[in-house]
Amino acid sequence: MGDVDRIPPPRFQLGDPRWVLELRYLPWPVAWAACFGRPGPLHVELGFGDGAFLAALARRMPAANLVGVERALEPTRWALRRMRREGVENVRLVLGDAFAALAFLFEPGSIEGLYVNFPDPWPKARHHHRRLLTPGFLHLAAHRLQPGGLLTIATDDPDYALWIAEALRDTPGLESVFETPWVHALPGREPTRYERKALAAGRPCFYFVWRRSGAVPAPVLPRIMRGEASMPHRIWEGDPDLSQVAAQLRGRLWQDGETIWRVKGLYRAVEGEGLLIELLMAEGSWVETVALIFRPHGPGLWILKPAEIGGLRPTLALKMGVQRIAQAIEEATPGLRVVSSTI
Repeated sequence: MGDVDRIPPPRFQLGDPRWVLELRYLPWPVAWAACFGRPGPLHVELGFGDGAFLAALARRMPAANLVGVERALEPTRWALRRMRREGVENVRLVLGDAFAALAFLFEPGSIEGLYVNFPDPWPKARHHHRRLLTPGFLHLAAHRLQPGGLLTIATDDPDYALWIAEALRDTPGLESVFETPWVHALPGREPTRYERKALAAGRPCFYFVWRRSGAVPAPVLPRIMRGEASMPHRIWEGDPDLSQVAAQLRGRLWQDGETIWRVKGLYRAVEGEGLLIELLMAEGSWVETVALIFRPHGPGLWILKPAEIGGLRPTLALKMGVQRIAQAIEEATPGLRVVSSTI
């Protein structure tokens, strides 16, 4: 197991219901007017970093309801501190995956302004599938914008800018508010911390502002299981050899029609026994990375289940992915006996 990374311990806990909402606990979709306690134009930032841009929007648009989405804990902590310090009342922070949040938390045609600031460009060609701003994502974004609503994107990566421009041109129902796909300055814009560094270093920034100007067909989304369905899991009795399990899982790839699963990484627990399994799932245009945990579950028992991070819901693809990982674990340790399973 020497080449299996170790899981870092949790660094802090979140739990401020006034500002922070966790994707996995929210209804789909959310009644945002009820959540804020008032109606108002809905503005959404995906990947809010330290929250400075979001807080500036909130100050500039006091009548609007602003939602920030971030999957990482540390930036959420920074932003939460900022909202408390500045007394911002019209912002809610959602901890979870940006694509999933946009797909399931927001009604079609409900967002007045959508902002994506300096997403990771993943410059290597073999990593392009990890980019947020794929054609599938932009189609979904257009569908969630209200007629006349604006999608604003910022990047300092020229190659990514060309990628985004091409994808936007092919997205139904969107048009640039400028004569060109992007501009290099937006007067009155509140720069992000990363943006300030890029400008100080002399790197040009590319700003896209595209308006929903026409009809947008409904995007194809993952198949969600019934609301009462539990998270997929399996419990065994036995004594698995984690080295054999890791060897069996490392680099595995499965495909069923248009759905693909690939094991991206394996991580060993810092304390006690167990593995965290990083699993890439692609279902058509929907690409998501999830974490599964394989760990002890009482004397002589082991459990495989989704980790409680990232705002997962029980999609059919997730259930089938857990099933494939479970089968691989059983191949590595034939002596395991299933005592409970939802897959």
